[in-house]
Amino acid sequence: TYERRHIERWLNGHSTSPVTGLELPQKDLFPNHALRNSIEEYFQQIFSAHRRAIRRSASRPMLAGQASDASLLKTIDALMECSLLVNADHSTEQILWEIMDQARRIIGAEAASVFLVDTALGSLVSTVNSTGEEIRIPVAAGVAGHVATTGEPLVVEDAYCDARFDPSMDIRTGFRTRSIMCVPLKAKTGTIGVAQLINKTRDGLMGPGDGEGSATNAGCEASLPFAREDLRFLLVFAAQATTAIIGNSMQQKLSPQLRSVVPCNGLASGSRRCRAQGCGKPVTSDVGLPAPPVKSWGSRPVDRLEALSERCSTALAAVYESWDFDALALAGCSDNQPLSTLGYHLLARSGLIEHLGMHRDKLCRFLQEIERGYDDTNAYHNRSHAASVLHVMHSLLKHTDLAALVARTLEGKDLGGVEGVALVKLACLLAAAVHDFEHKGVSNEFLVRTSDERAVRYNDIHVNENHHVAAAFEVLRRPECDFLTTLPAGARRELRRLMVAIVLGTDMADSPAITQAFADARARQAGSRGEAGDVAATAPFVPASDADATLLLQMAVKCSDLGHLALKWERHVRWVARLEDEFFAQGDRERALGFPQISFLMDREKAGASETQVGFMDFVVLPLFRALASALLGAGPLLEGAEANRERWQKQQATPKSVEASMPTTRSVDCRD
Repeated sequence: TYERRHIERWLNGHSTSPVTGLELPQKDLFPNHALRNSIEEYFQQIFSAHRRAIRRSASRPMLAGQASDASLLKTIDALMECSLLVNADHSTEQILWEIMDQARRIIGAEAASVFLVDTALGSLVSTVNSTGEEIRIPVAAGVAGHVATTGEPLVVEDAYCDARFDPSMDIRTGFRTRSIMCVPLKAKTGTIGVAQLINKTRDGLMGPGDGEGSATNAGCEASLPFAREDLRFLLVFAAQATTAIIGNSMQQKLSPQLRSVVPCNGLASGSRRCRAQGCGKPVTSDVGLPAPPVKSWGSRPVDRLEALSERCSTALAAVYESWDFDALALAGCSDNQPLSTLGYHLLARSGLIEHLGMHRDKLCRFLQEIERGYDDTNAYHNRSHAASVLHVMHSLLKHTDLAALVARTLEGKDLGGVEGVALVKLACLLAAAVHDFEHKGVSNEFLVRTSDERAVRYNDIHVNENHHVAAAFEVLRRPECDFLTTLPAGARRELRRLMVAIVLGTDMADSPAITQAFADARARQAGSRGEAGDVAATAPFVPASDADATLLLQMAVKCSDLGHLALKWERHVRWVARLEDEFFAQGDRERALGFPQISFLMDREKAGASETQVGFMDFVVLPLFRALASALLGAGPLLEGAEANRERWQKQQATPKSVEASMPTTRSVDCRD
């Protein structure tokens, strides 16, 4: 309370943080945003050192008889996380998700949910549950309704032998509910909802497991009862959830108390008997406790992406090591989510998530928001293209020393202890993922000539590219999408600097200038070593400054952006067909607007992209690829693939009909096929 008063007094006369002195970002989601942000910042600073110590202690090998210490430390850490969440400027739903997930992991359960009381409609409503949907049940129905109306906790050891449980959801989903633990969320004015856990497992932190288990294997366990200690822990988390709800003012449609709840009076009409052998107890016919689907807790962003990765395991099998990648095939097996599926897969397998302490759910939410920003009505600049570029960038990081070379220029900078190589890798992968975010399917020139709002905002300079990176950082600023809250301020600033430079480097209009500047930088470096010009053209490039590092990164992203030219022929020509269709669509718009001259390659009455590939490769693509391959050892496969496709275009150039026959149309090649 004392710290809050101090922060309030400070904010009455300042717009900066009393903790760091930095300008506070405006967040309009909730009232008193500055106060809430400052309090969150204060708690993060106070707890961060303690949490690092706790995690280090919990990860150390324990001596015999000390296993409980690690569990206790992890439990304290989880409770600290919930305390931070309660003071965070997040949506109520997001905070409840996080708190209940901590409860599920610590206690050990297959699923968790929260129901809130809506007295206006006489129901319990849940958006925090394992189905991923809004669930609404009568206020007195089932186990949840019983706890809401009585205000008393309830532990059900065998759901099918309890009169308050309805198995209809189990029948529909194939899930089997065994045990239930449900507690009320109590405010001063009464019960505002309930929190519940379903199916006790052995994976809880206070049990023999490690708290990291999931429902994929928990469903095979024999029935386990929730213990008295489990109930005490759930009551603690319920208190955290109640504080979060009240502190965030709750949603407008829900009353903060039960004003018109009438306790259940016996069984509803049409009661039936429990089907469990030897039980015979009556079971209500009203809607009971909703049971989760087979992959419980699957509505959490991280679980959804992990499920997609499992479904697309064949498409992802070789993606980590191979230079070749079919983004359209991944789109087909991932419900048209190739970017988020691939992005999470690469970040997880590379170890960057763990190494940099990323918040997994927020990371997944960020990737999904970015993916939604890609318009799939664009034949070319869509989410599958972004996934393709992301993969090429990953391949450069995997098979070359790109990250290590750039990281040399970060030495001596205040990164707060973050490893430079890891930061560079993250910057490259994120920049590749967002590099065409919210692309309108038209060129910079078109936006400038039509006085588009983006052209006005960015003064006709790198219009698309400026918007892509700026809009992506707006997504990252959202509390529910900011997965880098643990990244030190210095490292975060450097990450942003690198990402902005990389994305701005994708402007094709700057390709000749960047290629020449890169050649000049290599020549200067060779000259400083007393090497001849021909040696400079083939010697590996070692950046000596931020400017050198930026040039190398921009060369890498340019080659990644054109990476489809190095894919296998069949995949490459599909992307050329898509590019040609998108170009022609812009040309049609230009003609409809009365442009005196249709842009190059965009007039469908003239030669398109598919008929000019040899020249494009000779004058734009191959100079880029050759410069990068000679400067970056290990990038050779990219050049070899492009040269092979160039030769095939050359052979077909003399027989236009064969070229036309080999070109699929985007109308027959949907991104989901």
